[in-house]
Amino acid sequence: MALTNSAAGYGTLTKIFHWMIVILFAAQYIGGNIMTSIDFNASYAGISTNTYYNWHKSLGLVALVIAVMRIINRQMGSLPPWAPTLTKGEKSFIHRVEQVFYLAMLVMPISGWLYVMWGNYGVNLFGVWEMPRPLPRNDTLRDMAKWTHIAAGWILLIAMVGHIGLVLRHQLVKKDGLLKRMM
Repeated sequence: MALTNSAAGYGTLTKIFHWMIVILFAAQYIGGNIMTSIDFNASYAGISTNTYYNWHKSLGLVALVIAVMRIINRQMGSLPPWAPTLTKGEKSFIHRVEQVFYLAMLVMPISGWLYVMWGNYGVNLFGVWEMPRPLPRNDTLRDMAKWTHIAAGWILLIAMVGHIGLVLRHQLVKKDGLLKRMM
């Protein structure tokens, strides 16, 4: 199997980056919902709110690095041809959803980082290193970054549901093996 994409199929790097982002986004949604549902100075499953927030921020930065690597990888090689069982409408849908995914992979972590920096919350990267805070506190910009982060999260979630729904339809109803392309 080739490292990069080719006419023969998706490359190993594309598949690794795809599934890494899937796992990171799932962890981010789960952790984000937990951390915003419990009180400050509380805990859930033996983990403090502060730890959830720092892990959320840390994983967000990891997701940003992987997203950049994924975009660079995307520029290498060529995309395989569309699956023959996809309709014209499905191809158009997939193209738009993919644009949302790539935009969200950048907007989500960057807006989150701007939110915590302008809010003077900081990032303690995996509990090991306190990142410098290069931006001065600015409540207006903090709030704009926060709502951008939240709105992008909802848009991303809608896109993910559509993407997963389309793949499951092909996998379970049409039984055309569409999922194998990314395995």
